[in-house]
Amino acid sequence: MIRYFRSAAVALAVAGFAVCGSTATAYAETNDERFQKVISEMGLKAAPGTDIAAMGRAVCDAITQQLAANPNPAPVVRGVVSTLQNSNMTREEAVGFMRASVAVYCPQHRRFTGR
Repeated sequence: MIRYFRSAAVALAVAGFAVCGSTATAYAETNDERFQKVISEMGLKAAPGTDIAAMGRAVCDAITQQLAANPNPAPVVRGVVSTLQNSNMTREEAVGFMRASVAVYCPQHRRFTGR
């Protein structure tokens, strides 16, 4: 009797994994899609034809390069936010854009950008 329940439990676990596992692999969201979704949820809109994902990747590239030259993250983060503000974003939008970029494209820098 116990053997039957153990076998049934294992069979159910395998079946559940197969169903959940196949669902997860059916559609995997790319980083660009995730980023565009986050930016859209924030309510930020870009001019038509703007590659918003490329802008997000550029933020991470800038942070990575600047941290290599200056290990103090405070001026690096301020510089990125300032650059984003110069592209017609408010300070809050610039900070949100930077944090979204880091969360999606370069999470290793998350500790420098706050929560």
